[in-house]
Amino acid sequence: MNTLKSLLITIISIFIYLTGNTVIGDTLTINNGDILSGELVGVSGKVVTFRTDYAGSLYINQKKVDSLVTDTDFTIIYVDGSKETRALSSNVDVTKLDIVRRVKTSVLVINTAWKSQLTISLAGTSGNNESQNFSMFSESSLLRSKSEQLLNVSQTRESTDTLTTIDLLDVKYDFRWLRESRWYNTVSVDYSYDPLNEISWRAVLGFGGGKKFIDHSLTDLSMDVAVSAVHQSSDEFEEISPALRVASIYRKKMFGGRVELLQKNRLLWITETNSGVIDGIFGLRFLLSNTLNLDLRSNVKYETDPAENSKNTNLTYSIGIGVSF
Repeated sequence: MNTLKSLLITIISIFIYLTGNTVIGDTLTINNGDILSGELVGVSGKVVTFRTDYAGSLYINQKKVDSLVTDTDFTIIYVDGSKETRALSSNVDVTKLDIVRRVKTSVLVINTAWKSQLTISLAGTSGNNESQNFSMFSESSLLRSKSEQLLNVSQTRESTDTLTTIDLLDVKYDFRWLRESRWYNTVSVDYSYDPLNEISWRAVLGFGGGKKFIDHSLTDLSMDVAVSAVHQSSDEFEEISPALRVASIYRKKMFGGRVELLQKNRLLWITETNSGVIDGIFGLRFLLSNTLNLDLRSNVKYETDPAENSKNTNLTYSIGIGVSF
């Protein structure tokens, strides 16, 4: 009987311990005494990003935060340049924190570590002319203390009752190794498939470096340059050429994170043919809820040497609903 009683007490104790650990989460205490529970995303640019189930993502001035307590380890860089990896506790002086980023998670939760956004836009006309337009844009990011992974996939298709005018798939992937003073090394892979163009598909592999000019919870500005190899194919030829790739990203969250401005540019200059391609994305995202948003986007593609009977510039506008997960 005593053995059974001891076993029940042990099982109940383990259950309380496990459920207690999952419920508590991270806590943030504001200077006025208010305590928030949720998940610490990170600290940068004197802004603390804290995610809650009841109010979404909050961006709080670091000066207004009295203490941070976390269940998991973070990489902490202090204003004096010192660095350590540990869980934050109430005895850590928040004013002395420069950057706080989540450390690498286990393989079991790697999928939840990726932050993703998927936007789908549909449009059509009827009457004298029938047309259908489809646009899909997705972006995913995995941020770690010493690395970043960025993935963007877009597909655009436009057709009428007799003709397909646009059929474009574009994939961009960047892996960044973060160095000192906001510098980083990068490996980039770009792939585009455009069967209606003279170049049916193009793959680009690049190695280079760049710098984060602004690394802020609300604002991000970075630029990198990479020496690249371009493998492209058409109906008449297939070749590999050296190239130079220059890319920039500017992202700014406004009105408490409810509106996000996005600007991305990429220049690919193929030295062998002395020709180039410029891609540009300009977008505005309006947060409707914690997971839904309204997405306005324009894509510009300029080619110095376009296909025969094609214009140099291709401009696409889209409006759609996005889902964050």
